[in-house]
Amino acid sequence: MANTAPVVTIGNHSLLYNQWQKIQPWLTYADSDGNPAQKFQFWDGGTAANSAYFWTSTNDHWAANTTIEVSASDLSDVWVRAGAVGGTETLWVRAFDGTDWGNWTSFTLTTIPNTVPVVTVPDVQLHTNTWTQAQNWLTYSDANGDAATKYQFWDAGTAATSAYFWTSTNDHWAANTTIEVSAADLADVWIKGGSTTGSETMWVRAFDGTNWSNWDSFTLTSTNTPPVVTASDHSMHVDQWITVSNWLSYSDANGDPATKYQFFDAGTAATSAYFWTPDNSHWAASTTIDVSAADLANVWIHGGSTTGSETMWVRAFDGTEWSAWDTFAVTSTPNTAPVATINDQSLHVNQWTKPQGWLTTSDAEGDAITKYQFWDGGTGATSAYFWTPDNSHWASGTAIDVSASDLANLWIRGGSTTGTDTMYVRAFDGTAWSSWDSFTLTSTNATPSAAISDHSLNAAQWAQLVNWTSASDADGDAITQYQFWDGGTAANSAYFWTPDNSHWAAGTAIDVSASDLANIWVRGGTAGGTDTMYVRAFDGTSWSAWDSFVLTSLPNHAPSASISDQTLHVNEWSQISNLLSYSDTDGNAATGYQFWDGGTGASSGYFWTSTNSHWAAGTAIDVSAADINDVWMRGGASTGTETMYVRAFDGIDWSAWHAFALSTIV
Repeated sequence: MANTAPVVTIGNHSLLYNQWQKIQPWLTYADSDGNPAQKFQFWDGGTAANSAYFWTSTNDHWAANTTIEVSASDLSDVWVRAGAVGGTETLWVRAFDGTDWGNWTSFTLTTIPNTVPVVTVPDVQLHTNTWTQAQNWLTYSDANGDAATKYQFWDAGTAATSAYFWTSTNDHWAANTTIEVSAADLADVWIKGGSTTGSETMWVRAFDGTNWSNWDSFTLTSTNTPPVVTASDHSMHVDQWITVSNWLSYSDANGDPATKYQFFDAGTAATSAYFWTPDNSHWAASTTIDVSAADLANVWIHGGSTTGSETMWVRAFDGTEWSAWDTFAVTSTPNTAPVATINDQSLHVNQWTKPQGWLTTSDAEGDAITKYQFWDGGTGATSAYFWTPDNSHWASGTAIDVSASDLANLWIRGGSTTGTDTMYVRAFDGTAWSSWDSFTLTSTNATPSAAISDHSLNAAQWAQLVNWTSASDADGDAITQYQFWDGGTAANSAYFWTPDNSHWAAGTAIDVSASDLANIWVRGGTAGGTDTMYVRAFDGTSWSAWDSFVLTSLPNHAPSASISDQTLHVNEWSQISNLLSYSDTDGNAATGYQFWDGGTGASSGYFWTSTNSHWAAGTAIDVSAADINDVWMRGGASTGTETMYVRAFDGIDWSAWHAFALSTIV
């Protein structure tokens, strides 16, 4: 039967310029014989350089008037790209069913032309010398949905103090310069407000990859509100010093910090108050005094040498404009010395505390205390003392100056032993010192207590004393050290053990750090009986009383070892550890064994160890418990029966000998 050629249909389509589209979704394939497509051919009739074209994985731009053949299995890899400009062109497609090609089917592809983007910036205000990102002001749109690929900016303000653009490649773009920036770098474009107030015109446009938008102009106005500084009227004592910064109140509607201040003293009398700075110890009246804001804390006013009032002035600069001058009156008044007191106090030995909590001050004029002096009258090496961050142990008989602002950093440490010290304090109100006030500091300590209850141990049994020892301290002091004492003098009595002495002699004080308490052990005596032992604790200052406890060593019970009667073939070997049975009423492990061979015949069985391959009969064979697996028994060279023996040692006593029969059979 004759084949019917297949048919491919495709409608006309439109794409946005440079847009990509898979061709497969547009195609409809039909074959009346039911044959599947084997391959396709495409043809591009558009010859313009900017017309649409086909793309496959083997050619990323197929030339017009070229037959493009594609396997049906690769149809999904065929794309068409719209032209770079608006227009139409005719494209073609046909299919092959394995026998015949279908007719060419043409379709029209229309490229929709690009619409230029739009970018706008409204007129804006920026505080002088303030930075902002240009992208915060931009509004971009594109009718085709194209993203901007780059921007251009233009600054028409030519004054030296005008606003300007900044990018990561140029920190001050000159006016009347085209500034081109990739859209990916838009966040790196900043505008700085002018250094003085004023307005200028700036411009922006955007590129969507095909066309530039129109330039959009916007007005940038650099603004500033002058700051405000005020100082209230104040009184100060005759010849008193005060930093003027404590009197000033500064504000700026724009949030600008002050960059400098000016002061003016209108008091011309020789005895009037005056300004002081590090570079002029007495500023003359009617002089403008310039001070950097960073140095404001170094501007002082000295009260007049006699009572009276005068007018002073201050104004501030925010980096752009000066505030108005503000006047304030300074009145010099007489001064009364302050009063400082500390009551008698007690501290635990070596305890730290801040005397700030003990101190009471008053001043008749309400003057703030500016500094303190302390004095330690205790001369003993173990007496209490003062501490400050710049001196960890102030010597007694020394005047210790402490700023009122640093009072919280002054500490007193109780003496390292109990006792009393006389200490002193006085206060300064900026003009006069108070009288010295004495107070007694008593260093106290409560001795700790330590206890161990009576205990019993099996003979030679070990126990950790940390499990028996209890200690307490009324002051809450940590125990730093213990001492132990063994009152049992018998050679077989219990004794103490530490890592540095495996058997402490009786009648010896044994010092043990509290951190090492877990490393002291006691061993029960090797014979039954009792020993009196002692413990005491040290809290870093005092020892507790000795506490005695009775350690009872229980008598040892000899262990039991046995081997049942055994039968071996001639010259057959047997490992003794598999035959041996051991028990101990006290739970003591065996430390050694002895074996004895009662068979004296030349062909009788015998014992073997790794140190002797044939132990002679009638010999006591000593074997460590750790080496029991190295003991073997061999059947005789001929048949017969003999008696052998075993006993065990638990570290204190031997068990009775146990006899067992060894029978050698063929």
